[in-house]
Amino acid sequence: MLEELKERVCKANKMLRESGLVILTWGNVSAIDRKTGLVVIKPSAVSFEDLTPEKMVVVNLDGRVVEGEYRPSSDTPTHLALYQGFEEINSIVHTHSRYATVWAQAGLDIVAYGTTHADYFYGDVPCTMPLDDDMIENDYERNTGYAIIDTFARRNLGCMEVPACLVAQHGPFVWAESPEQAVENAIVLEEIAHMAVFNTNFQFGLTRISDSLLDKHYLRKHGENAYYGQTFGSVQALDPEAAAAAEAAAAADIQIAPSNHTVELKNISEIGEVARPVINKLPKKEEDVFKFDDKIAADAGSDMSGDFELTPLEPDAKGDDLLPSEPDPVGIQPEPAPEPPAEPLDFTF
Repeated sequence: MLEELKERVCKANKMLRESGLVILTWGNVSAIDRKTGLVVIKPSAVSFEDLTPEKMVVVNLDGRVVEGEYRPSSDTPTHLALYQGFEEINSIVHTHSRYATVWAQAGLDIVAYGTTHADYFYGDVPCTMPLDDDMIENDYERNTGYAIIDTFARRNLGCMEVPACLVAQHGPFVWAESPEQAVENAIVLEEIAHMAVFNTNFQFGLTRISDSLLDKHYLRKHGENAYYGQTFGSVQALDPEAAAAAEAAAAADIQIAPSNHTVELKNISEIGEVARPVINKLPKKEEDVFKFDDKIAADAGSDMSGDFELTPLEPDAKGDDLLPSEPDPVGIQPEPAPEPPAEPLDFTF
């Protein structure tokens, strides 16, 4: 049953270990056959080295095992909830990869800081709210999936535009249309999580990626008019005359000097001056750190709110040498002499 899918899921699970995303048995890959509604998933707590396609477990969307000698992954109810909530996805990866889990344990989104992020995730990777006690005590694994679905619904996110979510205090879940792509998304998620740890240490001037650059990098790969990569079967037969004309045009535009092998663009003067990007803009939280408080100055009895300059003090004119001051006595001091007793009073009359 589903022999080809079992083989692909087994191979995808092994890729997790090979890519360094998991240690011990901390992770799993599943895939669904949408025609039958059956899910193939890794068996629980079986080492990745021992996995074979025959050891994969097949379950239905109710969680009942329909084929396999092993118990399915303990995360199976989470996978099933996601397959039911996100009908576009066909494969799910769960890991405890180090840096993505750091963000999950902190309960923080992974902010889109650059194009590496934007190539795969169309915006911040969200983190769920922590599960409450009731959700943990009653059907915990399925509620984990519901927490992810709820996060995407509340934030109005598309599951294919942002194919990953961090579960607060737990770890990442990633998905795609195929097991191979889901593992690739998990690898990229870990890499951008690693980068973001360092980015957030650069507090001065840190800004998220611009909307235009986010759009450009995501849509050129995933948009309706995507042009990243190869589209097999869509390349027309090469016209030899057109190829020769293009090669001649390229040779006319570029001259290689044999003496030093430098490349000179003949039309370089036509390139307009590129405006220098504005970087290192202070975050809003820093803007008022040194704001002068007029009220404090007024209370102190002087108006210092205007512009003023600090000038170095002139050196003092040479005068008499200063005598050293007497040091304060230190150590054990002698007790003061006792006062003489007063003469007795005469009360005789």
